[in-house]
Amino acid sequence: MDYEVELFVELDKRLKKIWNNLEQDSEYTCFNSLSWIENYSNSYNRLGKLRIFVIFFKNKPICIIPFEIIKKFNMNILQWACDKKSDFNAPIQDKNFSFKKDSFEYVWNKILLMMPNIDLINLKRQINFSLNINNPFISYLKNSKEGIIQKINLPTTWEAYKNTTLKKKFYLDLMRTKRLIKKYGKVQFVIAKNSEEKISLINELIKQKEKNLIKINANPLSIEDLNFYKNFEKINNKKYVTQVSGIKLNGEFIAMHWGVFNSNYYYYLLPSMKEDDVKKFSPGKLLLSLLIRWAISKKINYFDFGIGQEAYKKSWTNKSENIYRYIKLKKIKAFPFYLIIKARQIIKNYKN
Repeated sequence: MDYEVELFVELDKRLKKIWNNLEQDSEYTCFNSLSWIENYSNSYNRLGKLRIFVIFFKNKPICIIPFEIIKKFNMNILQWACDKKSDFNAPIQDKNFSFKKDSFEYVWNKILLMMPNIDLINLKRQINFSLNINNPFISYLKNSKEGIIQKINLPTTWEAYKNTTLKKKFYLDLMRTKRLIKKYGKVQFVIAKNSEEKISLINELIKQKEKNLIKINANPLSIEDLNFYKNFEKINNKKYVTQVSGIKLNGEFIAMHWGVFNSNYYYYLLPSMKEDDVKKFSPGKLLLSLLIRWAISKKINYFDFGIGQEAYKKSWTNKSENIYRYIKLKKIKAFPFYLIIKARQIIKNYKN
């Protein structure tokens, strides 16, 4: 076959050049972009853990498959790179290229031969296509459904969205929320205009988020988490832009959000609300409505709520897509962990 596979264990200059060039000719999400994975690698010290495979067809790079190896219970587990900070996963693939089954199996076998010490393969939250391109890891490997992604296929106006997607009772509740919050004082919708403002708002958002996590006895955000969000402001990414926004009441933020967008997608990623008396009026709901309005005004096509099947998402969305998981036992030492994962997935699917 006319395929070659090259393995990179770090993001060196040659790989970055290949990656940047391929991004010009491919459809991909923010989660598998070079800037996202590079920021993740630097923020969480993943140096030496990455396994990035570049697939060449007739000497031309046509696909990048970003993996990493994690150590758990003395096992080497292969997963998608940046798994802990990605809502969903897929390779980066030339938009004019599509794998056939035999060619993908040939490439996949070559990849596995280059990683003989893997005990378990655990590829989570795989989307069926990377925007417009079929994901061969779903088409040609035996996956199980893991959940859904909910999103809005945005119309051209807020009025059209309100009339076609929002139920009347929900919309009236939203207007009631707006009125009740306004009774407390001056309400402002704020979007950071530059990197300095973004970092300032990120600091505020993280403080707000940490207070909420402490209140529910959850693990606090780490220094690495804070750096991950801040470091995006140092990256020159021409395709995806970060956005930090919030609602102020009498000069104080009562709801905030960190997200990413491009001309086609808005990713709703890190919301937070202040813990006080105003919370009972759901200021996060008001902020979300303003973000959707903003996305419509910018002619963005989709507003993506990411992973999770929280009930509130159904009230806002009009489209959903399945996400899939591929798990493969490679060595017997991983068998107990493999059984636990399979059992959890069966229980989750039964509940849903």
